[in-house]
Amino acid sequence: MNKLTLMVCPHDTAKKPERWFRFVQYVNHRLAIAIHLEISLDFKDFRQQLETADIVYANPADSIYLLEQKEFSPLVRPLNLYDEIVFIAKRDISNPTLDSLQGADIATVTSMLPTKVALHMLKERGIAPAQILDKASWLGVINSVSKNEAPFGIVYKDTYDELSPNAKEMVNVFAASDEKVIFHQINIGVNVIPFKSELESILLAMNTDETGKNVLQELNIDGWQLTTPEEIGKIKHIITAY
Repeated sequence: MNKLTLMVCPHDTAKKPERWFRFVQYVNHRLAIAIHLEISLDFKDFRQQLETADIVYANPADSIYLLEQKEFSPLVRPLNLYDEIVFIAKRDISNPTLDSLQGADIATVTSMLPTKVALHMLKERGIAPAQILDKASWLGVINSVSKNEAPFGIVYKDTYDELSPNAKEMVNVFAASDEKVIFHQINIGVNVIPFKSELESILLAMNTDETGKNVLQELNIDGWQLTTPEEIGKIKHIITAY
């Protein structure tokens, strides 16, 4: 084995994939073994190729899959990035709040982990929706609410933030989560174990030199920190509870 393969969540390479090539270049200048970046066309392609990956920067659901099914282990996660959601309402609902969701129908993508975080957040506040309407995509949720199929919706915040101004005007965002529970992280397979300490040191120190800071800035990452077993435990709890 003369190189390791890195795969990155397609959501993070859909725009400006060259940022991740610069990340690999930075690490390759410091690591004893070369890393090759494999870009996925979409999530289907990404998941089909996971078998060949050694290092994976994955969303929280795919990370748990790797940890439980593919003998991967967590390495580091961004200091500042979490997966959060926004709550949306029909434009004609006056001054909606989270309390407005009590006994209301809510459209969302039920299989997605951000939805489970949102339901966990509502349950902790004693808010019980009447019905959860499952949609095929986050854009489907926005369309459902804008077309009055459901009065409220739950949408992945990153998806909403990337919408055009016209699309955002189709609905009313009235609240956002700040749970800081789920996050993307770097996971490593068995082939990386001999280089784990070296790779970990490189990433944790990345925000201490100018070149590393520049690369991280392009990725919108302040720096890396170790992922703890307690954090993984919380994610697993939410997956199984909802």
